[in-house]
Amino acid sequence: MKRATINDVAKRASVSKTTVSHVINNTRFVEEETKQRVLRVISEIGYYPSLVARSLTTNRTGIIGVVVSDATNTFFGDLLRGVEDVLQPKNYSIVVCNTDEILERENHYIDLLLGQRVDGIIAAATSQKWDVLNQADVQHTPVIFVDRSYEGMEGPYVGVNNRSGAYMGTNHLIECGHNKIGILAGFQRLSTMWERLAGFREALHDHKIDLPDEWVVESPLGIEHGHDAALKILTLSNHLTALFVCNNLLALGALLAIRELGLHCPEDISLVGFDDHPWSEVSSPPLTVVKQPSRRLGQVAAEMILSLINGDHLLEKRAILDCTLVIRESCCVYHSEGRA
Repeated sequence: MKRATINDVAKRASVSKTTVSHVINNTRFVEEETKQRVLRVISEIGYYPSLVARSLTTNRTGIIGVVVSDATNTFFGDLLRGVEDVLQPKNYSIVVCNTDEILERENHYIDLLLGQRVDGIIAAATSQKWDVLNQADVQHTPVIFVDRSYEGMEGPYVGVNNRSGAYMGTNHLIECGHNKIGILAGFQRLSTMWERLAGFREALHDHKIDLPDEWVVESPLGIEHGHDAALKILTLSNHLTALFVCNNLLALGALLAIRELGLHCPEDISLVGFDDHPWSEVSSPPLTVVKQPSRRLGQVAAEMILSLINGDHLLEKRAILDCTLVIRESCCVYHSEGRA
């Protein structure tokens, strides 16, 4: 079936294409009778204006591209809700692009969004190979980076204090008496992960606690990867009394591995995770976590992108939000002679 065109609308309504365009984009006064006739024809024949064509007239498409690494991760789901909180009341729509941590897919989506002339892009960058974003500068498409950063990043950025958050979570384990603590460190090419590892190391250093190399296990981010990483670290060492886990999916995998090994949390292994999750409160045991203000991250990023679209000056190019420690039941007090 042939798609209706602006020519079809103009012919049926007995007006010019220019008049149809002005009615659609509200760019010039059109007599009310003519306007209603055009709108009626648009409805009758099912005409949908091309957003790209509209952008050539208004220089706006009303669309913001959001690039995330894993749309199934609750963290990014909450972040997207925050973006929508701000953009929907302003009549903006979002297009979500899921990269699965694949750089080539990331670059493909950036090209796609720029080709669709989106009004702005909010992106969780995987690496510093985002040279394609130079094209965004050329066509004046504002970009806000969120959650992740990379070396040499110059664009506006919204994130959390990962290092401080990891320090806080690790310090809680130390205050519970643990001094043999391993870490599931995730993908170290991601800024969030190496910042959390740095905070973990800093807390151990400040308390003069050793960290053998084998107590640091890196892996991709996913439940199965957390399971495998936890099996590895717990099998290599039967001396560990606690784990700090750098991602919510890794934490779920770690709980599965602990159970598979016939161990119990927190009686045998205490655990603190980074990221909250709906199941964190109902898991067995409920997890102690470093909670990120994920929805607020999305709101701040959306507020910043709107400011750039409207030509306003950003008072701050970098917005760093604080994390909070949510204490539940996955940590128990440990004494040298045994757990309390």
